[in-house]
Amino acid sequence: MFICGNNFVGGALACALTPTGIENIDYVELKNGIYDDLYITRATDAELSNECPREWDFDTVLWAKFSGNTNAGNVDWSLENTSHLILKSRTEGNFKWKTIAVKEVESTEDFVINYPDYFVASGQSVEYALVPVLYGLEGNYASTEVTSRFNKMFLIEDGVVWGTQITDGYCDTTRNIPSSTVELLQSRYPVYIRNTVANYDTGSCKGSFMPLAEEEGCELAYDAQHDYSRVRYQKAFMDFLSDGIAKILKLPDGRLWLVQVTPNPADTGNRKYNDREISWSWVEVGDVNSEKDLYYLNFSGIEPEWWNE
Repeated sequence: MFICGNNFVGGALACALTPTGIENIDYVELKNGIYDDLYITRATDAELSNECPREWDFDTVLWAKFSGNTNAGNVDWSLENTSHLILKSRTEGNFKWKTIAVKEVESTEDFVINYPDYFVASGQSVEYALVPVLYGLEGNYASTEVTSRFNKMFLIEDGVVWGTQITDGYCDTTRNIPSSTVELLQSRYPVYIRNTVANYDTGSCKGSFMPLAEEEGCELAYDAQHDYSRVRYQKAFMDFLSDGIAKILKLPDGRLWLVQVTPNPADTGNRKYNDREISWSWVEVGDVNSEKDLYYLNFSGIEPEWWNE
């Protein structure tokens, strides 16, 4: 009942249907018309106008100008406010980020960044974040999560990948904690002495290693038509082991190390002459999650100014 333009609720339009909704808007469609712009903002105090704002702000969701395309992003705005683009990663449950790639931004083409991350363990969930930076000031993080899995043993150096089927090889390890015990004259039990914080792994691996075939993803480059398909790579792998450069060792059970090969790799035959395996020893030389270790071991070119310490 309306009385003098008002109803019992107290407002002239209190009972009128309004376009207000409480559900999130996740779909917009324009059709059967000619449009100059489509502008969507989060700002609740935005004024209705026939003209769009002159520039993006942090409340802008999308702005399609229909200038020969349907792009609705803020590439032009980001270019003006971005000097570098950095890629970060962190493992599940780890709060600290690690910078794995840095790219200077000079044009819109520089917003495309590709980086092969060899420091990911099998079965380990890793979160990646792409971050725009304006002369040291970070912008909003755009992140995603990836879990990789593989069933081979890999040895990697500077983008060169060698691997072996885990059924054809093995890797045994020893944890090294240098210490000693001293037996005293008046004590039944010895005294344990440890004068260093050294705590690292050493190991020995064995297998018929093959180079990774890039065109086949993670498939190994066996030459099934050749009787000596395994032997043909033995010398090349020996040279790879003996070059004195630190490497990444990855196992399918999730273990991963930064290692240095120690003397002396051996090439031995099994039941048949051409069924040969290479065995080699290694020592752990750094932490895969340390930007400092990766830098000084030449695994990363990320300068200290970008470290997250």
